Amino acid sequence: MYCIRALIRPLLFLSLLPIPLASAADIPTVESGGINPLSVVKINDRVNYMVSLKFSDGKTVQQWRSVDCKQGKAELLYKDLLNQEGLTRARYYGNSYLRYAPAQDDKQITAEDIRITCQHPIKDMLWEKLSTTASGMFTDLVDINSIKRSDDILSVRLGFDSADILWEPPYDAPYGLKIEHFFYNCITHQGGAVAAMNIDSEGRVTDSLITADIVRRKKDFEIDKKMSERFDQMCQLPAGQTFKAQGHFVPATQKPASTLMGPSLPELSNNDPQWLAKFPLSAAIEQQTQSLIKSWAMPRFKQLRYTEVSALGKVNVQLEAQPDGYVRKLEDYGIWKVQRLTLANQLQLKFVMSISSETTLLDQLQTDLRFPLVAGQHYKAQWNSIDSDKKVPISGALRCEATVEGEASRLAPEFTGKYLLVECQQTDKGQPKSNSKAAWLKDLNVFVPVTQQLGDKPESQVKLENVSVIR
Repeated sequence: MYCIRALIRPLLFLSLLPIPLASAADIPTVESGGINPLSVVKINDRVNYMVSLKFSDGKTVQQWRSVDCKQGKAELLYKDLLNQEGLTRARYYGNSYLRYAPAQDDKQITAEDIRITCQHPIKDMLWEKLSTTASGMFTDLVDINSIKRSDDILSVRLGFDSADILWEPPYDAPYGLKIEHFFYNCITHQGGAVAAMNIDSEGRVTDSLITADIVRRKKDFEIDKKMSERFDQMCQLPAGQTFKAQGHFVPATQKPASTLMGPSLPELSNNDPQWLAKFPLSAAIEQQTQSLIKSWAMPRFKQLRYTEVSALGKVNVQLEAQPDGYVRKLEDYGIWKVQRLTLANQLQLKFVMSISSETTLLDQLQTDLRFPLVAGQHYKAQWNSIDSDKKVPISGALRCEATVEGEASRLAPEFTGKYLLVECQQTDKGQPKSNSKAAWLKDLNVFVPVTQQLGDKPESQVKLENVSVIR
């Protein structure tokens, strides 16, 4: 599974985001491209296919598209960015990085393109059951319209239908049907998979392996004795005769979500607390952090929203004050989301990303932080965090000084009362140092950013836009 190590500081995430190209002259152009025939599948009058595009900068992108011939609608499903070996190095479902998101309207496809696609003589999949009973969670199928022999090579697609909607890691892509396309030598009785696709209830491809990706995974698609016997039967099928097994099968179009195997990635939309709640802090950390905030630093708001705007980009932030005094924070970077449980929106207690099930918890804390904060106060903190799989600890340190007061309304008109400016330097193992200035809002008992500086980069002012406060 793809994994990004649990970084501590929000501005580090901004430094990972793609940087817009400087000018139109720098934008790579398409040098060649075409539809991979092994990707073309038609289900319920929906045609799915993959377009491989090679750009002038040497990079290759595989775009999966879908055309609904009933509604005359084209959609972009997802795109894979390939490395030099032709393996997928990154996937985007629309703007969502390494995580499934619903298909988007494909504005590049014209009505004429749709008409031409739907007029192609592509046969709908016609399923035949290979056994009278389901094997495990799936009903084994063969698409009899796909069975073709050219000289000694048999081409055939097998299907594996689930009664429920399941979710495939690492992207949590939903599916109710798996398709595996095989080439098989009828003389040597050897072969292998050349494509694999997951299909949702509406016939869209939601995940796939093709070209170099499926070659790398060939051991996962080995032809066993039972499959070889079936393929041999298909090899001997007389021309014009239809393969028969255990009867025709029509996959259900409206399948319920599985109650046994749900998504593996956290659902962070609207700052949902359920994922982080599954990972409690130790009793010692809980007692220590609670003693810091009670009764001088309990949040004086229910919800605070704002957009951080700096030279590094924009981040939509949502803060929720919990009854226990902790502040739950959602950071939306566009291509992924981050959720943290914090002490006053400064010290991190828990951490998770929308593209990983790995959750980081504060394991040890040493600090002389005391509330209420006053001008001239110095404090520091050192910590060790550990992920939910109990792997290598992540250490960090923070040194801060509370300096001058100001009017909170100067930061945003929605703020009232005074703020206290706090200047901090933070270090995290394996990461560049950062310097920041934050405002302690006295009316709300929470920190908000004022400046950011990562490593040797220039200091960047942080402007707060779209501010809303629910008290």
